[in-house]
Amino acid sequence: MASPHHLLNTSWTSHRLSPLHHGLEHDALLNNPVALETYATRLRDHLTNSLADAQGWRAAEDDPTTALSAIGALQYCTWEPISTLSFLSSQGVHEDEPQDQDREPAGLLITLSYETITYRAALLAPPGVRPQSQKKARKRGRPSKVSSSSSSTCLPLLLTRLPKSLRESFIAFLSSNFDTYVSSLRISSAGLCDVLESYVSSVTSSTTSSSASVEDIIREMHLALSFAPPIAPSLKVLNVSIPRETLTSFLRTSDSSIGSSGRAGMGSSVLSGLSEYLQKHLALELGLPLPFPTSGAGGSGSLVGGYIRLTKVACAGFVVTGEGRLKVVAKVGEGSEDGKSMGALRAGEALVKAILERAGSGFDREEEQD
Repeated sequence: MASPHHLLNTSWTSHRLSPLHHGLEHDALLNNPVALETYATRLRDHLTNSLADAQGWRAAEDDPTTALSAIGALQYCTWEPISTLSFLSSQGVHEDEPQDQDREPAGLLITLSYETITYRAALLAPPGVRPQSQKKARKRGRPSKVSSSSSSTCLPLLLTRLPKSLRESFIAFLSSNFDTYVSSLRISSAGLCDVLESYVSSVTSSTTSSSASVEDIIREMHLALSFAPPIAPSLKVLNVSIPRETLTSFLRTSDSSIGSSGRAGMGSSVLSGLSEYLQKHLALELGLPLPFPTSGAGGSGSLVGGYIRLTKVACAGFVVTGEGRLKVVAKVGEGSEDGKSMGALRAGEALVKAILERAGSGFDREEEQD
């Protein structure tokens, strides 16, 4: 199985996937080596014979260095199940440990190795989902028409590290072979707040049991605030940086707040503290969504209307944008067992799971259509 560490230290483009239907050919996908080998061979043939590959993907539009003549021929294509999403697992699966067939892998890692460069894509499954083939019993030696026609695998989050034209060809392959619908994953302001809150909460809990501090893992925080054109035609983006020295002043507990307003429930996240600070000292009411329910209702609250959007959150441990760009930064391998590295790995895992939850639950769909 592939290690989850392949997801780290790589800039990904995120997409949302509907269930992958494969029942006409294979009952199972993730735990089926035959199926994975079949689709790997089929994808290799598709990329080798496709019009996009024959034209060198027209890669000059993306990056001249990724042209077909520069990267060479496709050497091999592999589909491997990802053992787990736990970044604290050094190997993912130990060779001397028998694999649990009842445990569903965390997703698929697709590797495209060319002569001079290697590209990857990852399809991630929501935690706790059992194999579809185990939900319907089938008799030994006799295929079940019911299970074969209805077998599908839910992999709602697609991460790609591919040139644009190659990514389009890969998405076309998924659509034609699995009858799946692929759409760009757009993360709303509330979604970015939730993702940030998941990361900060994990970092805070990790530092309480280790010698590492919150500043060691997050360091500086950088936020990009986008303004609606009718409100500020000349001001499009405001970049806000929270220095390392003052970072902890914005990381308050739920019973504390910044400023004199003392609003209940505020102060539990970086963004609520920032909103209070700018409103008090600059009379600038940002209206950032808050990553917690308000008035007892589900979902995220908001200080004011949606005239200002949070479009990017970046720190030493990750980068996430509203356009679905994602990068989780953490040290793996030798020297990664100290408190700082383990805290970053645990927080990175929480962040990926938060984005995976949004992709699988359908959050942010309304904003995607705007």
